[in-house]
Amino acid sequence: MIRKISEIMIKNFVAVDTCDGVLKAERMLTENNAEGALVFEGTTLVGVVTYKDLLRSHPNRIVADAMNTKIFYISLEASLWKAEEMFKKHHTEILIVKENATPVGFITKAILYAELGKYIDPLTGLNRSDYIYYKADEIMKNKREIGIIFIDVNNFGYIDKNYGHTIGDVILKEIGSILKNNIPNDTYTCRFGGDEFVVVAPYDLNECKNLAQNLRKTIESYHFINNVPVSITTGIAGWKVGKNVNHNFRNIINIMNAASLASTKAKKEEDGLSVAESFEIIDIA
Repeated sequence: MIRKISEIMIKNFVAVDTCDGVLKAERMLTENNAEGALVFEGTTLVGVVTYKDLLRSHPNRIVADAMNTKIFYISLEASLWKAEEMFKKHHTEILIVKENATPVGFITKAILYAELGKYIDPLTGLNRSDYIYYKADEIMKNKREIGIIFIDVNNFGYIDKNYGHTIGDVILKEIGSILKNNIPNDTYTCRFGGDEFVVVAPYDLNECKNLAQNLRKTIESYHFINNVPVSITTGIAGWKVGKNVNHNFRNIINIMNAASLASTKAKKEEDGLSVAESFEIIDIA
């Protein structure tokens, strides 16, 4: 569900020597259809060089003059979104993938973003569910409280049937925009599927309830296309840090499912909000 760097990295990387000429390195990258190479001095990795770096260098220079000596490593087991965070932080074009202390490949920014594009919902521009599982996993690994708000658009089938699928799509797009622009910076959202959205936050029960109520009011007061009335129901579930609780990915799936069930229950509530009863005592092993 959370795709790893090991699945998309370049394993058969091009290796060049610091004393190789720029033209030779360009030719090696072209022949191997590669965007970059690892630079060695003897058997020691001392830098990386991209095709762009080589093009910017004088053809009479050597690789040592064109390479970047700042090497940034990423674990073989890291997620795609962890790699994205590292690219943004370090402003680099290449990350070296290592297993233990050994380089086993590399990933370029271009390859990563081509892959990440598959995890963006084309209608709303929001991330798909894989991303929200990653962010939830990160929050839980840091032993922080986590709340998941599961949002369901009420009577969306009726909207599609009576106003048309095109209008329905516009409404989903507008809801996605509302969520993106109205959640705090330390929270994350995605289109989970169909007319369902999810917000994950490092919040306790009351904070999640307040956020869910604010989102509901914002959506229900918004003037949607053709003045179509839109309302939502929200279900909340979460995890509270316990002294003897071991984190694993199954916990996230269980919490997500609890929030989904709570949103179904919320359709029977006047305020359109339901909190999973286990939220305050949940200590999933």
